[in-house]
Amino acid sequence: MGIRGTLYNYKLIHLKHEKENIFTCYADLSGHLDTHQCHGKNLFPVSGTIGECKLEGSATYNPTTNTYLLTGAGTNMWLNSDEFFMTCRKETGDFSLSAKVGFVGNGVDPHRKLGLIIRESFDADAKYADVCVHGDGLTSLQYRESGGDVTKEVVWDGKAPDHIVLERRGKRIIMKTAVGAYPEEITGEIELAFPDACYIGLFVCSHNPDILETVYFTDVKFTKL
Repeated sequence: MGIRGTLYNYKLIHLKHEKENIFTCYADLSGHLDTHQCHGKNLFPVSGTIGECKLEGSATYNPTTNTYLLTGAGTNMWLNSDEFFMTCRKETGDFSLSAKVGFVGNGVDPHRKLGLIIRESFDADAKYADVCVHGDGLTSLQYRESGGDVTKEVVWDGKAPDHIVLERRGKRIIMKTAVGAYPEEITGEIELAFPDACYIGLFVCSHNPDILETVYFTDVKFTKL
């Protein structure tokens, strides 16, 4: 996939969050941030690894094409602890986050993952929910009901969407998925209460601690509901 235009890159920093754990992250040098649906402005000013990833990931944003390229490793996002790379922002209230998505290359593990996520904290075992697309096409609304719990999922009956949406409407967490067009219909839903302020964004997990995988998110839109 060809990417053209000015790229916003990230420099390595270390950020302590509320529980004093270290989140290795990348601060966006551009400083571009908007709280509404937008094109040409980076929505996600912080990127980094969650959990004990052996390999560092990276994130690049192209404002001309409104495309994010994420590269990351990680053993998995499952059971009661996660390893993956994400780019995110802290956001309050209800929202809709959507993107056209895809994997770059054939990949190594069929369970490599990409998706949209809402997460309570940067802890490896944090409460979260995501719209997760696997390398073999399996797509589900994954979630952990509280810190340290085992991940559960609501599986879409289709496969390999190239358009995905994650919405928060009060306690409702909604997945919308489609192939070839913006998804309008709900394809998965749970009730899960999050604090008013949470981290939302994009993620990649290679499902192999020794491998980096690259994914893209384009036509990314964020809307306050």
